[in-house]
Formats: sequence, structure tokens, C-alpha cells
Amino acid sequence: MSENAEIHKIRAIIVDDELPARENMRFMLQDNCPEIEVCGTADGVKSALKLFQDMKPDLIFLDIRMPSGAEGFDLIDQLGNEQFYVVFVTAFKDYAIRAFESRALHYILKPIDEQDLIETVQRVLQRRKFDLADPSGLSAYRENIRKLEEEIARQTPPRRITIHHSKGIKLLDPDDITHIEGSGNCALIHFKDKHTYLDTRTLKVYEVLLPKYFYRTHKSYIVNMKEVSELLHGDEQSVVLKNGTSLPVARERKQDLLASLQNLI
Repeated sequence: MSENAEIHKIRAIIVDDELPARENMRFMLQDNCPEIEVCGTADGVKSALKLFQDMKPDLIFLDIRMPSGAEGFDLIDQLGNEQFYVVFVTAFKDYAIRAFESRALHYILKPIDEQDLIETVQRVLQRRKFDLADPSGLSAYRENIRKLEEEIARQTPPRRITIHHSKGIKLLDPDDITHIEGSGNCALIHFKDKHTYLDTRTLKVYEVLLPKYFYRTHKSYIVNMKEVSELLHGDEQSVVLKNGTSLPVARERKQDLLASLQNLI
């Protein structure tokens, strides 16, 4: 690559709480987007803030929802008036995608498609070219990011959830679900009538899709709080569902769980 081409490379960082996701994005950019120079990765808001201050990147590939408890928007808020572009890397596939489109902001859906990544990077490059010619465009861009968070917060998940499979589409009513169990990179959905269904989407995706009365009690479980009959304390904390199923509660999630239960009373 020529010296001139190097000058015009965009410096980028990748922020995602999952190491495989960060590495996958790094390799995909390396193989398909020579205009991008990845100068570091971070697993959350705190490490991303330090990385940003050290590297001063032009672009952030940002996971919009990180289950460690911090939204990707928290990072944007804390960066204040710093100048940068964002590509939101997200599992949103239903209700919230309209917010990205209406604000003309850049996003990539998980699992990441190679062609989508290439096209998104090209759109960022084009946007940057326009803003270099007219700096006022960058202010409008920042305002759109601010409004995006408000717009997503206002939207509510759809009443029913769609699952695509080899023979068509399955429609699920969240109220029929007792809990969802992580099974590798898939989700095993448990229903009130005791049958189960295996979906290829992860628990992380279901955290986004399900209504607020579902709570992730443990790294391996999401529970319908309306189905909880007991919360048991002791060395091993757990919730007991109306059907008698006992599920573990991670110690660090206990207080939030109590708050979630209180909201249903």
C-alpha cells in the first residue's frame, strides 16, 4: 500500500463485551476494509474511554447493548463533545431498527454479514468526506446520535416475537414463555404447556426482544417474572416458578431482581 493511501486510512476501535465478537470484527475489517486501521479493542465503557483517550480514533464500532450492565450509549454520553463516527453493531432486528433508519445512522446487524460490513464502511467514508467539506454536518450527526437513544427508549417491543426456521416463521406470545435457557450459541425456550423450542438466536438477543417483565437472573437464564412464585435465599439463591421449576440467581443480580419483582406488585 502506498504512503498516500496510509494517510487516508480511518483509525477505529471496536467495543464489545464478548471477545469472540471483537476478534471477529477485527479480522473481518482486516480482510475486507483496507481503509480501516483497527488501533484497539475494548470490552466495556471504562476500558473504551481509556482506549479512546489514548488512541483518538475517528470511528467506533460499538455494541449497543452490553449485558455487563452498561449500554453503548453510556460511552457516547461520557465522550461528550469528542469528534468521532459510530457504527452500531447490534442484535436489534425488529422494533428498534426503524430508529437507525430514520436517523440515517450506520449500523450492522449480528451475525455480521461480510457484504453489509463493506457497504457500511463505504457509507461512513462517504459521510466523512461530506463533513470534511462542510463541518456543520458533523454537528447534525451528533444530534442524530443523541436523538437515537431517546427514540429507541420510547419504542416498545412487538407483542409477538417471530422466529424464522427452515419451513417458515413461528410466532411466539411472550406471555406463553416461562423462561429461556442458554444452550451454547442458541436459546432453548420453555413454555407454560411444558414444551420447548430451540432457536438459533442467543440469550443476548432475547434480552432485547422480550418485554421488560423478563429478567436475566443468571448468565444462562432469562425468566418471565410473572411466572415467579418464590425467591429463595441462602448459599445458592434461586427463583421458583409457578410450575415448580427452580432456577439459579447470580449473586450480583439479586438486588436488581428484587426491584424487578417489586415493580410487578
